[in-house]
Amino acid sequence: MASGSSHISVLIKDQIRFLFDQAYTANIAILATGILVLVAFLYEGESDYIVWFFSLLVVIIGLRLLLARLFFSSEKQDFQKHANYYVIVTMLLGINWAYLTVYYFDLKNDELRLFLTIVNLGLITAAVGSLAVWMKAYLALTLPLIAGLMLMYVLNDSIYAALALLLFSIFMIKVALSSNTNFKQGRLLIEQNSQYIKKMDIEIKDRKSAQLSLEQYQLELENVVKERTKELMDINDDLEAQIERRREVEQELEYLAYYDVLTGLPNRSLLIERIRQATMKAKRNDSLFALLFVDLDRFKSINDSLGHDFGDQLIKEVAQRIKSLLRESDTVARNGGDEFVILIENLKQVRQAFNIAEKTIKKLSKHFLIAGHDVHIGASIGISMYPLDSVDEMELLKMADTAMYCAKALGSNQFEFYSNEMSQQIRDRLELENALRQALKNNEFYMVYQPQVNAQNNQTSGFEALLRWNSPELGMVSPAKFIPVLEETGMIYPVGEWVISDVFKFIKSGKAKQTKVSINLSALQCAVSRFSEKIRQHIDDSGINPKQIEFEVTESLLINDFRKTEKFLTEINRLGCTIALDDFGTGYTSFSYLAKLPIDVIKIDRSLVAGIDKNKTLQDIVRAIVTMSQSLGIENVFEGVETPKELAIVKQLQGKIIQGYLFSKPLDVDDIENWSFEDKRLVN
Repeated sequence: MASGSSHISVLIKDQIRFLFDQAYTANIAILATGILVLVAFLYEGESDYIVWFFSLLVVIIGLRLLLARLFFSSEKQDFQKHANYYVIVTMLLGINWAYLTVYYFDLKNDELRLFLTIVNLGLITAAVGSLAVWMKAYLALTLPLIAGLMLMYVLNDSIYAALALLLFSIFMIKVALSSNTNFKQGRLLIEQNSQYIKKMDIEIKDRKSAQLSLEQYQLELENVVKERTKELMDINDDLEAQIERRREVEQELEYLAYYDVLTGLPNRSLLIERIRQATMKAKRNDSLFALLFVDLDRFKSINDSLGHDFGDQLIKEVAQRIKSLLRESDTVARNGGDEFVILIENLKQVRQAFNIAEKTIKKLSKHFLIAGHDVHIGASIGISMYPLDSVDEMELLKMADTAMYCAKALGSNQFEFYSNEMSQQIRDRLELENALRQALKNNEFYMVYQPQVNAQNNQTSGFEALLRWNSPELGMVSPAKFIPVLEETGMIYPVGEWVISDVFKFIKSGKAKQTKVSINLSALQCAVSRFSEKIRQHIDDSGINPKQIEFEVTESLLINDFRKTEKFLTEINRLGCTIALDDFGTGYTSFSYLAKLPIDVIKIDRSLVAGIDKNKTLQDIVRAIVTMSQSLGIENVFEGVETPKELAIVKQLQGKIIQGYLFSKPLDVDDIENWSFEDKRLVN
């Protein structure tokens, strides 16, 4: 019986000590919540009592922190007394929150009332982790909160809400009791286990002593045997080593001649040999076979940003996925780099090649988890058929390669069968690439600037800088056509630097006045080492205010390598420039990214704005984005606003900055001189 009392005494001390251990973190969290509530109420103009509430909150939190300090600094801790004081002060804290809820029961602002309700429910839920270990403290805080919410709902005739709250409160109290019980049981179990461990330690020491004696005897016996057989083994080992080494060298030479070292797949030499064999079989059996030329999408940017070791691991994973789709009689070979070739034999109809291509794209479009990174790639596939396209193995391979380039031009995750027209498309692509290589040298690029208007005061808040190309041979070329080629060929680096330099000259000219100018960055540019230092140098050389500069990045940059992206964006932010996330709503960005990164602006994509006046679902989505971004202190820019009705809905949803043809198309530098910055009010 005495032992049981001792356990209970130690248990109570553990509970109270844990209670005070959580005091600092819990009080800081409550203070932060109080500050958030204070700011929200003051922002909405509800200031008659909120300052008193916050002042009392600060005093009460101070008392709780003082009690925790006294508890830990006291040499002779009176656990029960300290706990009782802490419960009393915690009850005052709960009453203060409850009084605030009742005081503002008739708020006209439904969003503010919902916010206050969520805060109260959050406090009730969060208290489980910090107070449930001492149920008196948990009930002292939560019962006033529950009573306050119940009274608020009753006063507002929200009986069903009150009943829901009652059920929620019962559930949370049960959760707290369960947490309290688990804590007690855990502490008692720890105490019991410590006793068992002491006993086991004694037994282990005894067994180890006996084991050591036995091992010593065995070791001596083994040494005797080793000494007697050593000479014979040395002779045999030398002979076997020479034979084995010769065999390994022969195998390595044969392997290197026909197989890829990284993936273990057949290389190009063995592939061509197997295509020749397939040609003879197909001719003899009057059957079809297909060549699928596979090129990975976005591999170069991933390899550049995450490193070649990461790229090698990704190539190995791709090889395994493709291999898992094929029959034993089929061949997948690595043609080099991020290119693979699949040979499918004994086909009865073309549809079978179609199915394999479709399965391959589906398999490779699923995410890859490598070295802690979750990456997404895709594949472009070109297909040639024997004997429909050619009977020559090298020509078939070239045709599949040509079809692959045409598939890649259509976008990610596409496949194409070879046709005669494709050769012309490849020639057109080479012509475009050659023209691009001369464009920068010949000053064929120029910038246009699309205004961004503050819909609340009708003033111009900034411009987005957009790259244009007027080729003497090709005429005006769409950015959607030439920018992917810049990225694929690596020309994006010099052209990107030219864009930054030209925009900085535009800002320095004063034509943008004091507004902000946005510059789009490619993910490849952001992966360049010390890129932020180059931007700093541009700022220093130009002497412009960095607050006038905004850099736009895409969602893919956030997904590929979060840590590297966080470092890069932080460096840009420290320069004084703002950062915008472009085309928001079209990718996979999580709001958790926005909370962790120095994002100042999200640009809501045109796809969420077009027809928003007729689509309630779009309105709900945009409203949620605006609410969440405002809570994170992030500004919104609405792209592609083209009609007065769309503008009206955007303004109703608290949209502020508007960019679109409703106000203006992108302007030449000379046109900006005639642009009215002060009043862009629309006349309906």
